[in-house]
Amino acid sequence: MISGNSCRAALIWIAVSVVGLIWLCLPLALQPSWPVVLSLVLLTGVGAAVLPAYGRSHPTHEHQDFQLGNVRQLSIVLVVGPHAGALFAHDGQTSTLRRNGDALWLRVRSPQQLSSVLATVMESHQRPPDAVLMPIVPDGECDDAVIRREFSRWKHQIDACIGPRAFVLPCYIAIYAYLGSNGDHAVEPVWFGDAMNISTMQPATATARQHVQALRQQLDQAWLAVAHPERASRAGLGHAVFDWLEDEALLSILSSLANTAPFSLRGLLLVDIGHPPMRPGAWTRWLTGKTALRPLLTRPRAQPKPLSLPLLTTIARNDRFRVSKSEWARSYSGSLHALAASAVVLMVSIGGSAWSNSRLVTRVADDLEAYTHIPTARADAKRERFESLRRQSAELARYASNGVPTGLGWGLYRGKQLQVALERVTATSHSPTIAAHSPPLAVTIDSLLLFDSGKTTLKSGAEPRLHAVLDLIRANPDKRILIAGHTDNVGASVANQKLSEARARAIRDWFVNTATLPVTRFAIQGYGDTRPIAGNETSQGREMNRRVEITVVPDSGTH
Repeated sequence: MISGNSCRAALIWIAVSVVGLIWLCLPLALQPSWPVVLSLVLLTGVGAAVLPAYGRSHPTHEHQDFQLGNVRQLSIVLVVGPHAGALFAHDGQTSTLRRNGDALWLRVRSPQQLSSVLATVMESHQRPPDAVLMPIVPDGECDDAVIRREFSRWKHQIDACIGPRAFVLPCYIAIYAYLGSNGDHAVEPVWFGDAMNISTMQPATATARQHVQALRQQLDQAWLAVAHPERASRAGLGHAVFDWLEDEALLSILSSLANTAPFSLRGLLLVDIGHPPMRPGAWTRWLTGKTALRPLLTRPRAQPKPLSLPLLTTIARNDRFRVSKSEWARSYSGSLHALAASAVVLMVSIGGSAWSNSRLVTRVADDLEAYTHIPTARADAKRERFESLRRQSAELARYASNGVPTGLGWGLYRGKQLQVALERVTATSHSPTIAAHSPPLAVTIDSLLLFDSGKTTLKSGAEPRLHAVLDLIRANPDKRILIAGHTDNVGASVANQKLSEARARAIRDWFVNTATLPVTRFAIQGYGDTRPIAGNETSQGREMNRRVEITVVPDSGTH
């Protein structure tokens, strides 16, 4: 069983996620409308699922042929090792060439011939072969020692005959064994392991033993997936093949040959050939000795059918392009990934929109409530809140004309109702101002406009606000000035009283130093949290309680 292309699934998820979620990183004013994003997500998902299916081919025994206008060179795979002849026909003379799908398979008869075959391929195709397949037939010889000797001979002679090369050939080991199916020659072989991937040159990432471990897990998964006696038999005999390779020290010899320069081991394949051997070979003898099982034998045939070739993942190089059933399965899997990615992205977008709309509703409602509760005497604070309401109304009006941004859309937008409430306030009210001809006897300023939280030093932006009060003080030279500090109930009462008094003193000192006023004109008082003008249960109430009151009072000495 050939595993799906996980890289393609990752690309689908990345593409859909980027197209669907990148807009949430932008300010609302720069975000496109949500129908546009929905269309982009769906188009990206469909494109990512469909387009990659036409970039590669997988030859199999069941296929449909499609003509390609662009004719390219065939992929070249060398078949090496003492058992390479089992993959080629024997019709009077042994064949050395086999074409299957979009690949050309060349048999290398001996280690000495490898150098000349490489030179021929380089000359005719202007590139090295794409891959190397090294088959092993466990029942190809009657004695384990013969198999060990032949594969060891190939390794030593390749070391001696092949000099340094500027390229590396990915090598795949294919194990052809009978794993207990019904013995019908018409049964298609069943493959375990990854397909021979020659579309990209990836570095070797696993050893032969790691490949074996992965194949053992595949066998177990195939058995557990479907409760069928044939599956159990196939899994058990498959494990026995690997046990035989390790017991007879063949796995290390195969791995060594597959990693002899210019080869580099990239994968291990196991195939159930579907029919018993004609005679008991080395593995059958080992299995009988270990378990007393005697597998069936098939009647000898004058011209045995060559063993099947593995699946090949490659770019199309020839004029025939084959689409297999497994490719349709991969396309279906890609569609499922695209659908799942689109659904997740849309869910995240809708969740983000719900959160943003909730914040918008809360912000506008809090500003409206705060504006209505600010006393007229606090003209600066009321004017700032009014301007904030007007800006929000203009922002909602822009959304109504240009389209709701993605961060607020998806059917959750409540801006129309909020805009009605904002326009009702901004249309019937004026931006509060302090009348020049009738100065108030008391001015209230938000403490946080003058001081940082917990501090008693005036902020850099506090002076313009105090200058407006200073004009009031100069306009009433015969009046005394009471500066009273207040806090909310956050923190200890004693600390709040000291903080409010220190702030009142800092304001008095600023007036004295800036306008050269006598300090005797000022009285300071710190009330802490003892005189709230609103409840401290809400943030708006605590904001109203954090204040400095500057009151002009008649001087008792003038009466």
